[in-house]
Amino acid sequence: MSEAPSRRLSLPRVLAFSSLSIPLAGVGLPLAVYLSPLYAKEVGLGLELTGLLFMLLRFWDIFTDPVMGYMVDRYRSPLGRVRHWILLSVPILAIATYFVYLPPRTGAGPGYFVGWMLVFYVGFTLLQTSRSAWVPAIANTYDERSRLFLWPEIVSTLSMLTLLALPALLPLLGFKLDRFGQVAVMGYVLLVSLPIAGALAFFFVPDRPVPGDKGHAMKFELKPIWAAVKNQLFGRLLLMELFAGTAIAVTASNYLFVAEYVFELSDGQASLILMVFFIVAVAAMPLWLMLARRTEKNIAFRAATLTSAVSYILYFILGQTGGFWPLFIGAVVNGTAFSAPIVLTRSMTADVVEWHTSRTGENRAGIYYSILTSAYKIGSSLAFGVGYLMVGQLAGFHPGPGNSPEAINGLLIIFCLLPAGLYLCASIASWTYPLSRAMQQDVARSLDPRGPQTLD
Repeated sequence: MSEAPSRRLSLPRVLAFSSLSIPLAGVGLPLAVYLSPLYAKEVGLGLELTGLLFMLLRFWDIFTDPVMGYMVDRYRSPLGRVRHWILLSVPILAIATYFVYLPPRTGAGPGYFVGWMLVFYVGFTLLQTSRSAWVPAIANTYDERSRLFLWPEIVSTLSMLTLLALPALLPLLGFKLDRFGQVAVMGYVLLVSLPIAGALAFFFVPDRPVPGDKGHAMKFELKPIWAAVKNQLFGRLLLMELFAGTAIAVTASNYLFVAEYVFELSDGQASLILMVFFIVAVAAMPLWLMLARRTEKNIAFRAATLTSAVSYILYFILGQTGGFWPLFIGAVVNGTAFSAPIVLTRSMTADVVEWHTSRTGENRAGIYYSILTSAYKIGSSLAFGVGYLMVGQLAGFHPGPGNSPEAINGLLIIFCLLPAGLYLCASIASWTYPLSRAMQQDVARSLDPRGPQTLD
């Protein structure tokens, strides 16, 4: 039997779906690159306390994420499977964004930070889980799912590029802003984009049943969550996501410190290099998906993570020289493989959700993606908590004047060694991932053998 043609979403609708990545981008690298140093240095929480609080907050999310995943799977509405959750998440995330990105210059202590970050992560998780759980309904083939994660990643990367470019562009336009002002501008951009992106997705993206989903009423139980974690297919993806996500977060949380103290760059120069980094990431992403189309997704994942691991050796060598161009060269090489691992694990998860639906008649996309998000958050937690602890205690580095050459070199070693090792572990974890293109095609035909359809 030949492969059933895909339900292919038109590009305008894909872009409407991808617009949700604009506000979500503000919870990614900008938060790690600018918010964590802001609270550690300017707000005055300190490096170790900021890292500890970030770690504890993300670990709390690990318990709340499966609950939100269950809610997305279980509670439908006349609006569809996920539209109402998108509608609910926008005001929650908007309110928290205002207080997180625009903290008062005095009085924003640990209580303020923890309280608003809890609300912030609730809104973020609800929006991210709803968006991811949408994919199995609007893309039902092996490669189409990669497309549905490619475009959001492109939009996300361009959004991060814009946010991270602001500190470099604002001085050129005559605005002299300190770190508080730079972060506040990012917050306002997110506040404007949230309702616009939510409306585009709500009105222009179809919200239809997932093929094979019998709509069984589901109770919240730990058994399906534990079964998902033990699943050979999904368990391997969790390891891949954990290692790759931790490597990304270690890099993000320490980038400004490395740029300033190791390579001796200004904020503007560091932001300019980040712009180039994301331009390269966007340009290279289609090449990784082309490799996935010609081989398998896990092969493309392995190639990307190995490329990333090698790039940190280059970072270390170039760090001995310092300056703008050495960091520029390292960022270009590192950026080529930045987006691929996370895009591919999310695309592979949609395949696993479909596999699960074919055997149980239940669509558990919300739970699967919430667990995947939890794996990423565990990595992010460890990156902030353990990473900042290692930088502060082992390397002896602290933001500000008075760091010895040994402390600065220790910062560089941790910045390079941790991500390189983590990417190598991610590559090893992907080696025997069993769900191939041929397996996915068999599953898709068993669920929906009706032939060509469109979602327009």
